[in-house]
Amino acid sequence: MMRRLVRAAVRNATVTRAEGVTLKIDPLILTAANILPLEEVEVVNHATGERVTTFAEAGASGEVCAPRMRAGDVVSVLSWGVMHDGQTLNHTAKLVTLDASNRVVAVSDAQPASV
Repeated sequence: MMRRLVRAAVRNATVTRAEGVTLKIDPLILTAANILPLEEVEVVNHATGERVTTFAEAGASGEVCAPRMRAGDVVSVLSWGVMHDGQTLNHTAKLVTLDASNRVVAVSDAQPASV
């Protein structure tokens, strides 16, 4: 069986501009989360719950430009991976936490809870 698991999550990103159809994000954030340019990502608005599926591309330093969001919105960016059941046993997700200025303040690995 194939399962779709979170591979990386960027938490507490503050939208700096809202335009276009792609997520433009600081390249340091992409590197910290191990998200590649042109990789599919999901942007989740914390206030409204709205989800937008798009792809990531490198932006300017401190930039988080997301479609269908407003400047100042706080969002999470999720990257997904598809794995066989056996691969899920050792899977960890990369968690990147940002401050209000979109600077990386923490990077950690999270494992799913045992069932």
